[in-house]
Amino acid sequence: MRARRVVRTSAALAGVALVLASGATAQLASSAPARATALFASGPLLLQEDFTGDTAIPEFSAYGDACLTGAPAGAALPAGLHPLAGCPAGGSGVSPPLGGAPDGFLRLTDAVVNQAGAVLFKTDIRSTDGVEITFEQWQYGGFSTIPQFPTQTADGISFFLVDAAQVTTLSAPGAFGGSLGYAQKLDGGTLFNGVDGGYLGFGFDVLGNFFNDGENRGSGCGQPGPFVDGLTSPVGSALVAPAPGANNVTVRGPGQGAAGYCYLGISADLAGGSWVSRLPGPLHGPTTVVSQSDPAQAVTDLLPSRRTVTMVLEPEPSHHITVYVDTGSGPVMVLDILAPQPVPPAVKFGFAASTGAFTDVHLIRTLTMQALDPLPALGLTKTATPVVPGALGVGDQVRFDLVVTNTGGGTVHGITVDAPVIGPVSCPQADLAEGASMTCSVIYTLTQADIDRGSVLSTAVANGTGRDGGVVSNPADALVELAELAASGVDGAVLGAVGAASGAAVLLGAVLFARARRRPRSE
Repeated sequence: MRARRVVRTSAALAGVALVLASGATAQLASSAPARATALFASGPLLLQEDFTGDTAIPEFSAYGDACLTGAPAGAALPAGLHPLAGCPAGGSGVSPPLGGAPDGFLRLTDAVVNQAGAVLFKTDIRSTDGVEITFEQWQYGGFSTIPQFPTQTADGISFFLVDAAQVTTLSAPGAFGGSLGYAQKLDGGTLFNGVDGGYLGFGFDVLGNFFNDGENRGSGCGQPGPFVDGLTSPVGSALVAPAPGANNVTVRGPGQGAAGYCYLGISADLAGGSWVSRLPGPLHGPTTVVSQSDPAQAVTDLLPSRRTVTMVLEPEPSHHITVYVDTGSGPVMVLDILAPQPVPPAVKFGFAASTGAFTDVHLIRTLTMQALDPLPALGLTKTATPVVPGALGVGDQVRFDLVVTNTGGGTVHGITVDAPVIGPVSCPQADLAEGASMTCSVIYTLTQADIDRGSVLSTAVANGTGRDGGVVSNPADALVELAELAASGVDGAVLGAVGAASGAAVLLGAVLFARARRRPRSE
């Protein structure tokens, strides 16, 4: 089993992973995939799971046929919710080999008829600050059981978000098939609900039915009720082959049960009466042969079918959502929409895929979620200077200057400095913008106890409020040796500042980069 280090950030778990906030980082093995370079994000890494090992972060639960190819082969998987573990032996022969850690994958389905799998992340993630989400996905190796459509494969992969305020426990995806585990579906007279508390569903759709409103998708959209502002699909509800939404990214919005999950947008242009995909290449990959004996060789075999997806959820007030797809020649923006309002303060998320009469292997790898901007942070340093130079005695005064610096992202409001030993600290202002500093001060009168000890030991902490709540600085600890202070003269003695001079420089650079993030790095 690979070693794994899990880290939590209080802001993330109080409330992310769209490029949204948990906090886990994996200690990668040498052959693990390199993390993709962020397009725009300059804030902290909030969640990372590469799915290459024999286990995953325990916040992930599996549903149906989802499993880890890095783990040893296991027993047959139950139909519902279960721990994310090894895949059952056997299968298509084009899925990566089992027991392949550290060269494994998250497998949602094999290229086998009538499979359905999902993974669900059960921890709340903040969704209002702006997040970048990146993952690699594979759709390949499938076949058709319908002679009229001998080359068709299906269905596709969804990434979806649910409103955490409505969902205490995310325990099941939505309907499979053309609804891709997110939306509702009417199938043979039976209505299957969409995912509970659905907020956004992104369909990376090889077959194309996630685009249309067939099978009761989008029920109630545009009609009086909670989804009156929802759109109906521009291609209506007819199920046709080939589907007009094939090889596209389609987004559907909020829904609950059998209602909603309305169409919001698609990565296609209407040209000549047909919907032409803006994707830089096919979602479906060309791989047909995958080594079954060498997991590292299997990774190489699958490279031509790798598709890297990056999604960006802009923070308030814009809440733009952009989707980028890289089919091998660099990321291309394929979708840009406004997030449905109101944006929930926190979300949960999942991936899903399925097969039917058409099949494909559906794989996920290298999931990361990173904050777009640095989190709010404060740095604090402290210096002391005698008010009157010379020998110090009882009743003499020492001036303490405490420099507070906003070393993070966004303005910090209501800043105060707490220094219990040396007394109430006065600051010239209450708010600090990114990168700004101010000097707070207090005049301290020496006591007999100070003279007897020959020193003053004090600790100060700055507090404020950022966009996510409370912000606390490093503690500025200092032992002031009175003899040394007296000999220092009016220039003062620079005390042990536990500050963020170097850290502030790094973060300030990140803030400046974040301001220019509207244009991705050139390739």
